[in-house]
Amino acid sequence: MNATDSLLIPLFDAGRLSGLTGGPLGPRFRFWRDENGQRHIFSIYDADAAPDYPDALAIVARRTPAGPIAMWAGPAGEPARRAARRMKAEEVHVHVFGEDVPESLARFLEPHEPPPERLALPAPTHMMHTHAAASRRAA
Repeated sequence: MNATDSLLIPLFDAGRLSGLTGGPLGPRFRFWRDENGQRHIFSIYDADAAPDYPDALAIVARRTPAGPIAMWAGPAGEPARRAARRMKAEEVHVHVFGEDVPESLARFLEPHEPPPERLALPAPTHMMHTHAAASRRAA
């Protein structure tokens, strides 16, 4: 694992396209490796300008001196822009799928249940009785 690996999203920055590094298109593309080590090429957009491509995967990324860090992965378009705003990310990287969607990337597009809302638990009843008794003694 290097400094640009995400702890939450199993996608790892694999750098720029070497043939385009010095040219005007160099900053527009980036490779990401999936958990199987396969490289996939993504187009880079400003967070608020991510396109609404159907059947595309978006990675919301934060810029760091060592390279981008994946913060979120899911459908392109509004879900990606919303995630970028929520995470204060600067970039959205978009991979448009061909005929076959790699299984290692397709799972990021599957609908998933949001985590259950966490509710505060009431204080244990023995604590409430102890607190009430202490209040009565103090009075």
